[in-house]
Amino acid sequence: MTGAGDLGAAAAREILARHEFFVDWFSGRLSDSAFAASLAAFEPDFHRIDPDGALQDHAGLTAMLAAARGRLADGFAITIEEIAVLRETGEEALMTYLERQEHGGRTTFRRAGALFSRNADAPLGVAWRFVQETWINDRTDEQPAAE
Repeated sequence: MTGAGDLGAAAAREILARHEFFVDWFSGRLSDSAFAASLAAFEPDFHRIDPDGALQDHAGLTAMLAAARGRLADGFAITIEEIAVLRETGEEALMTYLERQEHGGRTTFRRAGALFSRNADAPLGVAWRFVQETWINDRTDEQPAAE
């Protein structure tokens, strides 16, 4: 990633860190305290549009993550690629990235756009405000239900 300022660079680190958390959380390797700390990475008005088009707010994200702890067996992996800064101001960064998930012998891909805001209380100094994920159909033969 080139051309990123401090906020864009922090958002890139947050994208990587949060997906590492998701892998460990979905695999059941983390404690409840890790869950609480991870929620601080999302603004209270956070919204997500999942790859199937459903809208989820912060409460929905919290409930989904709480229910997903340990749900995926070992071997679940997420790789983040192609992180880019689309726009960066002093307080916000608009990012894109490619997410590759491997589970149960299948590999799926989704491209995401995410808006981050500067937040001193967030683990890495930036918080997720919004994310939209889109399946990339030509990179897999079957799409799972959205997480």
